[in-house]
Amino acid sequence: MSGRSWTDLLGRTYAYDPYVAAPIADLEIATSEATTFAVAEASRALGTVPAMPGAGIASVLYRSESSASSIIEDIKVGPRRVLEAEAAGDDEIRDPIADRIVRNLKGLRNAFTTPYPGKSDDYLRWHRLLMENHPRLKPEDIGAYRTQQNWIGGDAYGPRNAVFIPPAPEDVGLLIEDLARYTARTNIAPVVQAVVAHARFEVIHPFVDGNGRVGRMLTQHVLAGRLKIHAPVPISIPWARDTDAYIDGLRSFQAGDMDRWIEFAAMSIVDAVRWMHTVEQRVSSLIASLDDRSRSRGKSVASQVILDLPDHPLVDAETVADRYGVSRQAAHEALTRLSEDGVLDERSFSRRIRAGRPRQMFSNTELIALLGEIVTG
Repeated sequence: MSGRSWTDLLGRTYAYDPYVAAPIADLEIATSEATTFAVAEASRALGTVPAMPGAGIASVLYRSESSASSIIEDIKVGPRRVLEAEAAGDDEIRDPIADRIVRNLKGLRNAFTTPYPGKSDDYLRWHRLLMENHPRLKPEDIGAYRTQQNWIGGDAYGPRNAVFIPPAPEDVGLLIEDLARYTARTNIAPVVQAVVAHARFEVIHPFVDGNGRVGRMLTQHVLAGRLKIHAPVPISIPWARDTDAYIDGLRSFQAGDMDRWIEFAAMSIVDAVRWMHTVEQRVSSLIASLDDRSRSRGKSVASQVILDLPDHPLVDAETVADRYGVSRQAAHEALTRLSEDGVLDERSFSRRIRAGRPRQMFSNTELIALLGEIVTG
């Protein structure tokens, strides 16, 4: 017992005890027969993941993982709003909810491509990318470890009746360094290492906000570094679909039952890999269908737009002209032709701060619906 006391905003004073976390840098985890089997199944599934996914599939997986990870935190918007937030310029009104998913996407991309093994400064950068300009965080809390006690559950006034009280703020730095040493080891099964790293990050809860999303980025970072894959495994999709089971698993880890968490998370990886293959098949099939629907052939601008739709689902004449090195007129003609062929739908995009003509954006409704279905089922 620490003998710490807390006086909340209502004037109530009570004792509380932060979680005391033992080091894990050199920890050897013995798993049950069931968990060992689950880890083997996850490892086999990951062995079927291509190092380089098909054209555009990586972008779909990045968007799916960042959206599902946000859903776990009850941040929910449709894929069109997220795509519009990505496309919004400096002179356009921002969508604050969709922007949070876009920032999550930026953090995930950075975490996935950060040279392995990541270190404390990398975790801070991922948090900065995720929480930049967050309205409820002080600037000094963005990209910085917490200097105050936090808690999970209970009420907003203090840790009274909290479900979990993370380690004291003065312990965060050493615990993060210990975690970084654990994730740098190469004598642990990558599946075990990735899911334990995430759960341990949740235990430390090093930030004022954004811990879950950064912790899930860490899972992707470890899998990318250890397995040399080039697209995220959308493990947040099964977790978002059964958030209660996911949270129960993390609570088991916090209570010392690492085995239960590892088994649960390993089987989630199996589900996620199954989804990866399904996504690749469905997206590839849709793009082939759209190509058949189009009158354009060969290396025309219109054909390139179709091929690149998974990477760039929302386009306008300006972005097409820049991307393919053609005139604005040629880009507009290509998009108009695709609209006439029933490949793309045209829609005004009017979020301008200053007066002016709304942007005419083009997208494929079927692809956007598929992006939403991938995440929510």
